[in-house]
Amino acid sequence: MIRRILIVEPDPKTAQELFLLFHSEYGRFGRERYEPEIAESVARAAEQVQTINFHCVIMDVELPEMKGYEAVPLIKMISKNTPIIMTADKNTLELETRVREQDVYYYHLKCFDRNELRLAVRSVFEESGTVKMGRKPDKGAAKSILLKQLALFQKEKED
Repeated sequence: MIRRILIVEPDPKTAQELFLLFHSEYGRFGRERYEPEIAESVARAAEQVQTINFHCVIMDVELPEMKGYEAVPLIKMISKNTPIIMTADKNTLELETRVREQDVYYYHLKCFDRNELRLAVRSVFEESGTVKMGRKPDKGAAKSILLKQLALFQKEKED
């Protein structure tokens, strides 16, 4: 079975490294494989989540439009049962609190070994047993809501 992973990472080099890490990764029994895709922004991630059932999302905390923890509710509105793993370059108590308030599956600091991230992804699939997929909302309505949220966020950022 193919396990789809969406990597939401604005840095092209890091995105490619994560893509290669999971593209070549095979499941415990060699029958499962990961199929990673990359999105460089929240808007692109939302588009992809609307059209593809991802089994896991790996999202950086520093995204172009907003913080990753602010994007979690938007992604969950489109695909509520998809586990989200949040990544960050640096950690502070305030950042970690904000991330954990969003009920992410795992919070990974990039300074730690990538094997830890790989184990977190593997854990997503082992815990679910079978892939949990929620009913997707109407694509037009979800996109409209997301665009409104992004516009509001951009306006707040400018003020």
